[in-house]
Amino acid sequence: MITFFNGFLGVDRDWDFVRDVETDERVLVGYSMGGRLALHALIAGAAFDRAVIISAGLNLEEGREERRARDEAWAKRFESDSWDEVMRDWNAQPVFGGHVVQRLENDYDRRELARQLRENSPGLLPTLVPRLHEIEIPVLWITGERDTAYVEIGRRAVSSLRTAELWICPNAGHRVPWEQPALFRARLREFVRAR
Repeated sequence: MITFFNGFLGVDRDWDFVRDVETDERVLVGYSMGGRLALHALIAGAAFDRAVIISAGLNLEEGREERRARDEAWAKRFESDSWDEVMRDWNAQPVFGGHVVQRLENDYDRRELARQLRENSPGLLPTLVPRLHEIEIPVLWITGERDTAYVEIGRRAVSSLRTAELWICPNAGHRVPWEQPALFRARLREFVRAR
């Protein structure tokens, strides 16, 4: 069984293209914000046999105040600004490298989005680095080759995890599963079937 932790603005149907990937193990897949939350869950003892972490940060000590302020500014925009303007600017962030995901306002509670940004900010949550070694299950850490900052984070994370491998997806940025769905699906299938 595969459990998905969505990134910010993620919806369950985002993963429909991999729902037929079968495994008899309990696999946790977390993307971006969901990847960070998945790591926190695993450190807290969540019962999974394997984990796939995609384009996730580590709540690093560097730049915490700046990140908290940035997430607060986004939270205020999600509470009050025009949906189309907020989504235009959200997708235009350099981290996404020009990859646009269309989102419909009716799919969200905007106050809940603001709460998620505030409460799950990497500037607020404890840093993950000192506790990554506590995760004992196999981890596949995925980043896109064009997402250079997250490639470095992935290398740092894999060096601290007990049983982990880093897969750098070719021709992809931050949104690896949706930029390279066929490659991602094949790599996920390979990982969950490994013993």
